[in-house]
Amino acid sequence: MNLRQLLNILTRRWRTLTVVALLCVAGALGITVTIPPSYSSTARLYIAATGSGSTADLSTLAFYAAQRITSYAELAEEPSILEEIIDLSGVDVTPDELAANMTATVALSTTVLNITVTAANPSTAQDLARAAAEAIQGMVARLESPGGTGEAAVSPIVARIPGEPSYDDAPVSPNLPLNLVVGSLLGLIFGVIAVILRDMFDSSVKSAQEIAELTDSPVLAVVPEQQSFAKHPLITDRDAPAGRGEAFRVLRTNLQFVDVDSKRQMFVITSAVPGEGKSVTAVNLAITIAQSGREVLLVDCDLRKPNVAKLLGLDNAVGFMTAVTATAPLYECVQKHESGIHVLATGPKPPNPAEVLDTDTVRALLRQAQSEYDVVIIDAPPLLAVADPAILAGMVGGAIMVVRHGRTSREQLRQAVSRLEAVGARIFGVVPNAAKKRDIDAYSYDYYEEPPQQSRGRGMVNGKSYGRAARGGARRSNGTRTQ
Repeated sequence: MNLRQLLNILTRRWRTLTVVALLCVAGALGITVTIPPSYSSTARLYIAATGSGSTADLSTLAFYAAQRITSYAELAEEPSILEEIIDLSGVDVTPDELAANMTATVALSTTVLNITVTAANPSTAQDLARAAAEAIQGMVARLESPGGTGEAAVSPIVARIPGEPSYDDAPVSPNLPLNLVVGSLLGLIFGVIAVILRDMFDSSVKSAQEIAELTDSPVLAVVPEQQSFAKHPLITDRDAPAGRGEAFRVLRTNLQFVDVDSKRQMFVITSAVPGEGKSVTAVNLAITIAQSGREVLLVDCDLRKPNVAKLLGLDNAVGFMTAVTATAPLYECVQKHESGIHVLATGPKPPNPAEVLDTDTVRALLRQAQSEYDVVIIDAPPLLAVADPAILAGMVGGAIMVVRHGRTSREQLRQAVSRLEAVGARIFGVVPNAAKKRDIDAYSYDYYEEPPQQSRGRGMVNGKSYGRAARGGARRSNGTRTQ
């Protein structure tokens, strides 16, 4: 993984990174609040050499004092010294507790011994620091005294207390700013790790490379994710974003190079699992093709959960099953939408959709539709849910797969491809749906630009209509059209 890939992952999964970072900061804040405050006080001891004499003798004594001061710092935590400190201060604390809250350090390049004590309140800390300084001063006097009286009894090293221990009513612990900074840094580190692990274990399809490896098919177009999709799914909606229409124009252009030998095209639109947007894709593609001047028939063959008529605000009572059962001819079952597309809804719901679709009657009906329209788009159910789309794809020769970016798993797409291969059908191309803007580059490839086309001048009927009005011209009894 290079730096650019890492940045792309972090950008794509910024929510995970943010949540983990905020949890760590909240944890640091919670820990800080629960820790009782503690205060510190520092007492200072000056270790000096005594006596008189030549400069050389004084230098020797000063060097001797500097060597000895580190020993005093070590001996400050002796049990006997700790008990003496407790007795002098009168504070109710055990030697172990005092040892854990007291430090003796030597100031760099000096003979100054700093004794710092922490306690639950500033006064107690100061009392303990004062007692510690007095106890260590007595210890130095005892250790350095040569014994005897008179001049020979003078200690060559003495410890002097220059002043009172410090007093500070601001707690030294917990340190809220420091803890928040540490929590933020840990949150970023753990967040990056969580994002990388989540991406490693994420099996969803997120790039053209993955699609090519799984389907051996190209990406025909990428439909971007848009917040207004639920309220305005169609590109003809007044408040529909412009980016969605551009994606379907790209799809329309690239479909011209699919099955080039056929003058009249027929496509099955399907997906691996439900909820990937295949019905909306089929409707918007049909509308876009109709806008180019070609005559389009959109057939809803999702006989179990029809959605096309609902999306377009049309009647689902008459349609595909009506024509299959010969209750009415095809042209009388077709409705025309105000967008210019012709729609064959599902009609009455059959009890056995798979058996109905796998019949010569359906094959003949689809051939008739293909002979009468420039493009026939069939909205089929998901491949992994039922056998219906595989049957339809086998009749047509292939299908266009819609995958939901970041949701359709690689295994689901692999199984869907296997279903199509089992009936000898192929995937004409793949349309990633609901791709985030920052992820669209992962599907980048060379698009064709569609030249402007002249409209064929066909009349547009507002709303819906049935029968002859739906086709904009009269028909003979055998269902063929006259201009």
